[in-house]
Amino acid sequence: MSLFNNRLTGTIPTELGNIPYLKGLYLDNNRLTGSIPKELGNIRLWYLYLNNNRLTGSIPKELGNLSRLYYLYLNNNQLTGSIPKELGNLSNLDYLYLNNNQLTGSIPKEL
Repeated sequence: MSLFNNRLTGTIPTELGNIPYLKGLYLDNNRLTGSIPKELGNIRLWYLYLNNNRLTGSIPKELGNLSRLYYLYLNNNQLTGSIPKELGNLSNLDYLYLNNNQLTGSIPKEL
C-alpha cells in the first residue's frame, strides 16, 4: 500500500493490522500524528516506511513479530522511549532507520 507524499493527516488506522498479507506499507513523507499501532505487528510485512511524519509515543514491541521484514524506516518522527529488544527478532532485517527521534537508552544487545 503506497500512500507516501500525499500530505495525509491524522493517525494510522489500527485496522491496517487486519490485512494479513500486506507486503509493503508506505506512509512516509506525510503529516501523520499519534502513535504507531501495535496491530501492525500482525501483518506479514516486508517493508514498513513510516519515516518523515509527526509520529509520537514509543516503538511498539509488537513490531518484533514482523519476521519477514527487510526494511524498517521510522526516522524523522518524534518517537520517544527506548528501542524495544524485540526488534532483535527481525532476522531478515536489512535496513533499520531510527535516527532523528527522541529515543533514549542504549541499543539493545539483541540487535
